[in-house]
Amino acid sequence: MKKLFAPLTCLFLALVAVQAGPCLSPAFGAGQKEPVIIRSVHGDFDSVWEDLNTALGDRGLVVSSVSHVGEMLERTGKALGRTRKIFGKAKVVEFCSAVVSRDMMETDPHFIAFCPYQIAVYTIQGEEKKVYLSYRRLIWNDKSGQAARKEVEDLLDGIVTDVINMQTE
Repeated sequence: MKKLFAPLTCLFLALVAVQAGPCLSPAFGAGQKEPVIIRSVHGDFDSVWEDLNTALGDRGLVVSSVSHVGEMLERTGKALGRTRKIFGKAKVVEFCSAVVSRDMMETDPHFIAFCPYQIAVYTIQGEEKKVYLSYRRLIWNDKSGQAARKEVEDLLDGIVTDVINMQTE
């Protein structure tokens, strides 16, 4: 029962955080890390997307799928009678690293929940020249496996930093 209670408590706190907003969240107070990293660069969506794929390829990472979130929301919004456009463009790439993933799951097999890794690239409607790149942090209910999770976060941060650097060169 204890093993089930801790993850459910974390899920509840995460939902409270989403509902309350970052300023009111008891789950992510002082000294806590935010669950999502969001960075941006001035540029063109397609160019940023191409640079992201280059950064992934340069590391030998395999893309497992691409979710066309912006197109899906636009298509389903019409069917729902909700036509407000949220994104200029929005995609999420999912990928894996055999070495990093193996290291992480040898540390704790339950870390499979973090795979595959994802990076979202998107523009907000009306601000198409500001391109956002975001990814989820690997937050766990205790400090176990911290080094392995940090390795993944460093990988994600390195990829996003490379893309931003490619855009600003």
